Amino acid sequence: MKIKKVEICGFKSFVDRTVVLFDHDVTAIVGPNGCGKSNVVDAIRWTMGEQSAKNLRGKSMDDVIFNGSETRGPHSFAEVTLTFDNTDGLASPEYRAYAEIAVTRRLDRQGNSDYFINKTPVRLMDVTELFLGTGIGAKAYSIIEQGKIGYIVSAKPEDRRGLIEEAAGITKFKAKKKAAERKMDATRQNLLRIGDIVAEIEKNLASLKRQAQKAERYKAYRAEIRDLELLVASHRWMELTVTRRVIDEELTQASGALEGHRYALRVREAELEGERLAVQRAESEVERAQRVSYELDNSVRMLEGKVEQHKERLQGLRDSERLAERELEALSARRAVLAQERDGLLSTIAELEEIERTEQDELEREVAILDERKLAAQEAEQTVSSARSRVSESAQRIARAEAVLKGYERRRDEARTRLDRMRSEREELEGRLVELAQEADELRTRLEGLREGKNTTAERKEQLETELKDLRAQITESERTVDKLRSELAEKRSRLRSLEEITKKFEGVGAGVRSVMTRFGNTDEERAQKGVLGLVADRIECPEAYTQALAGALGERLQHVVVSDVDAGLRVLEFLEQGDRGRATAIPRTPRRVVAPLAVLPQDEGIVGWLADLVRGERETQQDEALVRHLLEGVLVVRDLASAKRLYDAGVQASTFVTERGEVLGAGGVITGGRGEQVGAHMIAVKREIRDLHGIVAKLDAEMTAAVARHGELRNGIASRQAALDSARNEAHDAEIAIVKADKDLRRAEDELNRTRQRVEKVAMDADDLAMQLADAQGEGNDAQAEIESASKAKHDAEGALESNEMIYEERRSLVEAQSARVTDVRVRAAQARQRAEGDRQALDRLDKSVQELGEREKRLRGDLERGAKQQGETAGALVVTKEELVDKVERAMKAHEVLGAAREKYDVAKLELGTREADLKEIRSKIDEGSRRVSSLTIEERELAMAIEHLLDQVNERHRVDLRRVLGDYHFRDLPDDSVKTRIDELLRLVERMGEINLTAIEEYEEQSKRFEYLNGQKLDLEQALDQLDKAIKQMNRESKKLFREAFDAINERFQQVFPRLFGGGKAELKLTNADDLLETGIDILAQPPGKKIGSIELMSGGEKALTAVSLIFSIFQYKPSPFCLLDEVDAPLDEANIGRYCEAIRAMTKHSQFIVITHSKKTMQMADVLYGVTMETPGISKLVSVELRQKQRQAAPDASHAVA
Repeated sequence: MKIKKVEICGFKSFVDRTVVLFDHDVTAIVGPNGCGKSNVVDAIRWTMGEQSAKNLRGKSMDDVIFNGSETRGPHSFAEVTLTFDNTDGLASPEYRAYAEIAVTRRLDRQGNSDYFINKTPVRLMDVTELFLGTGIGAKAYSIIEQGKIGYIVSAKPEDRRGLIEEAAGITKFKAKKKAAERKMDATRQNLLRIGDIVAEIEKNLASLKRQAQKAERYKAYRAEIRDLELLVASHRWMELTVTRRVIDEELTQASGALEGHRYALRVREAELEGERLAVQRAESEVERAQRVSYELDNSVRMLEGKVEQHKERLQGLRDSERLAERELEALSARRAVLAQERDGLLSTIAELEEIERTEQDELEREVAILDERKLAAQEAEQTVSSARSRVSESAQRIARAEAVLKGYERRRDEARTRLDRMRSEREELEGRLVELAQEADELRTRLEGLREGKNTTAERKEQLETELKDLRAQITESERTVDKLRSELAEKRSRLRSLEEITKKFEGVGAGVRSVMTRFGNTDEERAQKGVLGLVADRIECPEAYTQALAGALGERLQHVVVSDVDAGLRVLEFLEQGDRGRATAIPRTPRRVVAPLAVLPQDEGIVGWLADLVRGERETQQDEALVRHLLEGVLVVRDLASAKRLYDAGVQASTFVTERGEVLGAGGVITGGRGEQVGAHMIAVKREIRDLHGIVAKLDAEMTAAVARHGELRNGIASRQAALDSARNEAHDAEIAIVKADKDLRRAEDELNRTRQRVEKVAMDADDLAMQLADAQGEGNDAQAEIESASKAKHDAEGALESNEMIYEERRSLVEAQSARVTDVRVRAAQARQRAEGDRQALDRLDKSVQELGEREKRLRGDLERGAKQQGETAGALVVTKEELVDKVERAMKAHEVLGAAREKYDVAKLELGTREADLKEIRSKIDEGSRRVSSLTIEERELAMAIEHLLDQVNERHRVDLRRVLGDYHFRDLPDDSVKTRIDELLRLVERMGEINLTAIEEYEEQSKRFEYLNGQKLDLEQALDQLDKAIKQMNRESKKLFREAFDAINERFQQVFPRLFGGGKAELKLTNADDLLETGIDILAQPPGKKIGSIELMSGGEKALTAVSLIFSIFQYKPSPFCLLDEVDAPLDEANIGRYCEAIRAMTKHSQFIVITHSKKTMQMADVLYGVTMETPGISKLVSVELRQKQRQAAPDASHAVA
């Protein structure tokens, strides 16, 4: 059961669906710390049934669900699927036929945890049992996670034995033993409970018998009480019914009078409504007049307010006019002061302007002298600059010529080197061209072969898919057939069991017959040994068409007890007389009287035949046939009663005529018929249905067996085809990969061939160009040497001229600096004079601006005075107009008040008339109230009578479970109940009361408890036998466990003594039992002696030695019983390079039998792997997987690949 793949979704850091394929011997999972490598191990353990959140590095199981990151929200569930290859058939028997087994575990945030095997919901126990004894599991030695190496070393000896138990295959025995011990505990508890129940039942049987006798007396008293109470209630019902009819008539009369008063009320209310409308109209006129008067009063008040506003505005305008005149006077005074200040400023400005002109003239003279001296200095500077340029140019000519000369020499040397290298490269490329051409031809041939193989595999895959599709359709139909047959068979079996249970309880037969059939044995065989052979109905097999006829002919005789002889019949009657058990009739199976042959019947369409010929004995024996003929002697079946009457009158020789419907015309003309409870017909029908059901069940059982077999064949066919299809798919996949790889290699070879050809051509062209450049460069070198000599002479001449010119320039520059100082002094004095004049000018501008502003303000004030005068005139005019409008409104308001008075007078008159009408209406309503009270009183009285009648019916129904109206006819003809009836009822009630608590089901309980007592005694015996069997099974499992443990321990110890020195490069080690006498509980100690050390406790070893010792033990277990796969999580972390090498060699040696999945940071371990999976976190908190397949020749590059992945 190797792992084929793991599918992870939402588990820890693997939020997206991730598929990890394990199709190689050794798979390594690498990546930096914290990237989620170990989450793959946790996912595998979790799916295999791990229940401890702590072992999965969490606090609760919710921690395994992705909880979100900076960029992704939390996941709602976690789901992991492990797919196992079951071609080795290690799985439990129910899954052994599957080529693949997929185990899925799913957990959501509501705490719902589900397990699936091949997408079928299962229990955790089913997942655990799937892995028992295979060496794999959530806690098996096949998974060595972080910390388990240390646990193996530091664990208690008793805990360490678990590794040996798993390898020995004892875990499944331990699981079965625990289950058996739990069963034993449960069985002991059941045995104790059954013992208590049996004792309790035995104690209650005597009490139940007394209660049953008491219940019979109670039933008799209650029946008499019921009869007398129904008699009293019937006559009471008649009395109440008559009284209710009288009240109904009075209620009808009162209701008529009340309706007349209500009609008069409706007429008066209509008249009153007219008066109310008149009042409303008058009221509306009053409201309208009030509204007009109110509006006019408001207008008067508004106009009065407006007059006051005009007066206030006129006064405000006059005040503003006086203020403006005073401000104009102040402005005139301010203007005179500003004029005096302006005249003073103008005089000062004139003086300053004269000073400024004098200083400016002097400045111009000094500046002219400065310009002349600057011009002379510039001429000297230009001469120096020209000399310097000539010196620089000569130096640059020398440098350029030297650089050209050096460049020529370097290029010459490089060109010669390159030319030699190009010749060598051309020779190598031409050899490589030949190799690449051969490789391309080989790759083309290989690619053609791969494509042909792929086509063949594709055809085979299509054929298998078609066959598999057909088989799946057939198995779907087969499953429907099996389900249908299973459902139908269960239904028929259930019906058969129900009918057989009914017949076993003898329901519907007389009490005496039931007592005989139940007390003479529980089975037909037991009763037959006592001479009781069953009922007559059991001995006759009758077609459905004649069931009613047989039931009518035999009647109660169908319940006769068939006995072996007369003595058995006497024993039956003696049994019935002993305990007042009822009556029954016994009939011997072999009648003494010989039945005469049946007479020949006349030809008549009304005759069906002799009933004895139409039925037969149940077991078709001579005795049953004789019994049937004895019971049905002379019974003739006819079509109907008319035919029976006709044949009877004709004197046909028959003792009894019976119709197909069961009507009977007997000797002497006695006729029996009608409809009623047909117990006999029911008994016959049930017996016939049981016989039919037995045949149907047998037929369905055979069909079910055949359908299940066919279903199994189809499943086997699907499994074989699925395996072949998987193989074909794998081949097709491998072929596709090989084709892609070969095609890629071919393209690479062709591209390299073309590049090599192009490179050869380019190298040849570059060599020719380089030779031509080398010849041209020789002339450039000679020219550069001549240029150096000419430039050196020119540079010497220019340096002499530069020295004399620089002295002249320094003298002229000194004169310029002295003149510049004099110019600066004059310029400062001129600037000061100009600045003072400018300040006075600015002050003059400010005065002019102030004068202007005063003029503008004066102008605005005069404008305000003009507008104020105009507004005063306008306001005075508006005041006059408003006063005139006020007078008009006052007159209109007075008229509105007069209209309002007239409207109010009209409203008062209408209101008085309305009061008169309402008084009349009140009198009519008083009569209606009185009539309503009378009707209400009669209605209440009628309802009380109805409630009394209903109460009487409910009371009778509650006490006696009968509808009184249905039984009135049985009591009305009897005399009225008098005091003697009531006295008798009271007497009976006292008798019942004195009886106290009554158990009405005591008879049935007594019989039921007796049967239960016998049944539980049998159960007790069965439980005692089950305890004995469980004890024997546990002892057998203990013996087998000891044997397996001893064998496994010795074999693993022997291998441990070999593996340890091989991994350590020397030394020795062994395993010791702490208690060899108790192999079921003994612990295991590890004694180890690394090379160069004394043997001692492993607790004193270094971390690496402990780890290597634990690895030695694990590998020893694997050699004894290889697990299908082994998962090692950073087991090599404590090991040094040398030990890691031996560790890797040991893993590679065990890949013949086991698949290895290792999580590591070691370069050597990576190099040993066939496939690398790199776990990365490109997005924080989210793990992704990158796979790298390593071929043998690429393993040396594995560490680089791992770093790239990380």
